[in-house]
Amino acid sequence: MKKQDILPIRKAIRLEGHDYSALHAYFITISSFDRNQYFVKDDFNESIVRCIKEEAKRNDFLVYVYCLMPDHLHLLLSPPGDGASVSGFIGGLKSKTTRIAWNFSIHGKLWQGRFHDHILRKKEKMNVVGEYILNNPVRKGIADNWRKYKYCGIMNYWI
Repeated sequence: MKKQDILPIRKAIRLEGHDYSALHAYFITISSFDRNQYFVKDDFNESIVRCIKEEAKRNDFLVYVYCLMPDHLHLLLSPPGDGASVSGFIGGLKSKTTRIAWNFSIHGKLWQGRFHDHILRKKEKMNVVGEYILNNPVRKGIADNWRKYKYCGIMNYWI
């Protein structure tokens, strides 16, 4: 019996045939490695949020809404439409934030190997998804209003 015959078959998590550089809005969730609560210190969290903003600007991605929770990150974003893919952007962001973590004595893996994406359909309203992301700290009991939680916000407005 070959090794590949005994390993479980991994489910494809990307939509087969979809061009992830296409101009769509994507709801992204990236979990920390083993759901460790790495994102609980102000200086580290501020560095991560700053990195998200810098990478979005550098790569011409529109990040509409973000929310950094203790063990995961939510983003609502769109690629620039120039061939740059969501996967490439997330891979670069994960790499840069991992290097930032090293400066805060967090070693090893910062993020899970995969991330979850949801491609917004025409009928889905960006404001509903954006509000869902922003209200994550309220639902988790971390804040009584999302505006009081330092690590979520609106970066780009949409119509």
